[in-house]
Amino acid sequence: MPVHSDHVLALLIVFVLPLRAWWGMRTLNAASPERVPAVRARLWWRAIVMQWALIGMLALVWAQEDRSPVSLALVLRPNWGLAGVLIGLATIVSLVMRQRARVAQEPELQRSVREQLASVRRLMPHTTGEFRVFAALAVTAGICEELLFRGFLTWYLAHHLGLPLAAAAQVVIFGVAHLYQGFGGIVKTGFAGAFFTAVVWISGSLVPAMLIHALMDLHAGDLARRVLPQDTGITHA
Repeated sequence: MPVHSDHVLALLIVFVLPLRAWWGMRTLNAASPERVPAVRARLWWRAIVMQWALIGMLALVWAQEDRSPVSLALVLRPNWGLAGVLIGLATIVSLVMRQRARVAQEPELQRSVREQLASVRRLMPHTTGEFRVFAALAVTAGICEELLFRGFLTWYLAHHLGLPLAAAAQVVIFGVAHLYQGFGGIVKTGFAGAFFTAVVWISGSLVPAMLIHALMDLHAGDLARRVLPQDTGITHA
């Protein structure tokens, strides 16, 4: 068993990912308004590359040890839990599409969305062109973060804490990994992590959680480019 590889991967997820994101957000917040778009795009691409590099490392370790994808919940078996999750997903998508249509027509809703995105305003896409790159980041986060946190980290911690505590611990770690969003961001992403964990337990698979995670990030990015000003140096009231 490549114990050292497992430890290294866990350390990268728990410490390096959050620190990279925190430092990147600090750099972005310190950038002058005219440099923000370029810095923002660079941070997105770095995040994409780093997360897929970690997935590559995970795949290499699993292949070398001949471990089953089942241990990471990378399976998709028809069951009532999966059916319930898919029905819930369809309902959420329907509600999201209604909100998307309302945003263009209701200034108050636009203001509300801007307030919700205030802590990460500079990190979000402001134009259609930026959204194309952000979409790649959203899909990457949906796939990679679920595999790294709900998959590997839960598996890794379960060897030391048992499954229930391991699941709870990775939720906390997932929230803290978003410390660059401030305390409110940690709480929100912590709840999101708990939700994704519940989806995995109910469906028995990471796949629905990956899909929901990616769609949520895509939705946030789509709302951002609709309500945020293209000039990142201007803050809407």
